[in-house]
Amino acid sequence: MLLNPIENDPRYSITKEWIGQATPHFVLRYCDEYIASSKYYQSMLIRAVGLHARHRGALIIEEVTA
Repeated sequence: MLLNPIENDPRYSITKEWIGQATPHFVLRYCDEYIASSKYYQSMLIRAVGLHARHRGALIIEEVTA
């Protein structure tokens, strides 16, 4: 498990924390600000990579419901 999931960018961190659930969850933070949490590390890793891409100006495709 990586504390800083984005190579060469320490602003992103994933830590295991108690957040009021029965078990500790993985918490994603950007500049020490809470972004999201999940019981799965991989989910937070994917979220960190997506957030990093968005911060770098990547085109974000979102679903639009009719």
